[in-house]
Amino acid sequence: MSHRKHAHTLGTLLFAAALTACGSSSPSPEGAPPATHSPSGSSAAAASPSPEPQLLRKKELSSALLSLSEMPAGWSADTSDDSSTNKTFCDYKQPHQAKVTVSGNFQKGAGVAGSIAAVGLRQYASVDDAADAFAALEGALKTCHKETYEGAVLNYSAMSVEKLGDRSLGVRIESGGYTLLQQFTLDGPTLINVGTGGMATVDADTTALLLRKQVERYEAAAAR
Repeated sequence: MSHRKHAHTLGTLLFAAALTACGSSSPSPEGAPPATHSPSGSSAAAASPSPEPQLLRKKELSSALLSLSEMPAGWSADTSDDSSTNKTFCDYKQPHQAKVTVSGNFQKGAGVAGSIAAVGLRQYASVDDAADAFAALEGALKTCHKETYEGAVLNYSAMSVEKLGDRSLGVRIESGGYTLLQQFTLDGPTLINVGTGGMATVDADTTALLLRKQVERYEAAAAR
């Protein structure tokens, strides 16, 4: 496989939210959160359910994405890659699909010295659905260590990450001299992901910094 095609394959995976199937089930009109119904009368008072964290509309979720102005120096927005894929790590089956999905892509440098970055927010119908999705991802990565995708052999290894939100995990993806660093955080009903990749330079500290900033932006939006 040529370096150019190899880079394109890995870039597609990174921009597709790290092989975790960013395809959504049918969203509510204009990306509105699904309607919820609470029991009425004394039964509601007796149940006293904990309030669900706020679900954001697609426009609100998009506004919560990390912006170019918050990227480290030298990055630019990347709008050239509109590829999408429902590929998952070793083709594991997801228990739920996200209801609203937004993402942003960035690039820095060019050629073998070039780097790419992606951020994404996937909001599920409920906190429980999001937790199930995270658990499925975590479980898959415990047994999925290597696979071949579009001719590229992908090697996966667990990576330590800063503990943010409710739960966090990281994975290092290596293939043909290229490295992708993916970090995920479960935060209420939303799965937050940040990834960086490149051949000559891949900095785990930058990935961690971007994830921290993205979590902060999302939590600020959800708290309004």
